[in-house]
Amino acid sequence: MVSSYFFGGCQCESGMPVHRSADHFANNVIIAALAAPRPLLLVSDGKDWTQHVPESEFPFLQKIYGYYGAAAKTANVHLPTEGHDYGPSKRAAVYRFVAEHFGLTAPGVDATGKIDESHITIEKHGPLHVFDDAHPVPAGAPRDIAAIERTLRELQR
Repeated sequence: MVSSYFFGGCQCESGMPVHRSADHFANNVIIAALAAPRPLLLVSDGKDWTQHVPESEFPFLQKIYGYYGAAAKTANVHLPTEGHDYGPSKRAAVYRFVAEHFGLTAPGVDATGKIDESHITIEKHGPLHVFDDAHPVPAGAPRDIAAIERTLRELQR
């Protein structure tokens, strides 16, 4: 999710407090620009905070990539009638982009862009967790955003 004016609404989008401190401010577009000159795809839609990507965020990133002579390594697939999700149209765009820029074959994407993901296993949440009963969160480790922010401030001293 790359937007210049919205950081995200949940931990899956916002993550650690990397956008602001007493010493810095950044937004997701500035952070995305750090990928230059490596390939970068922005997938945006018309029904969330990525709705302005084609006329705002994407031109900024093209300019940054242009400084590296790599403007062709960034792209935007904008789906103006769609909303915020990781649906088939967005996955197909990512599959094609990754295949093109890394010399791969887009598995399961036919010439019309239709995806066959029948061979993919959707993992359950449990096995994807870093911490579990056998591997608990270390004692004293921060467990929420406020605690992480306090820890980061302490480390900066």
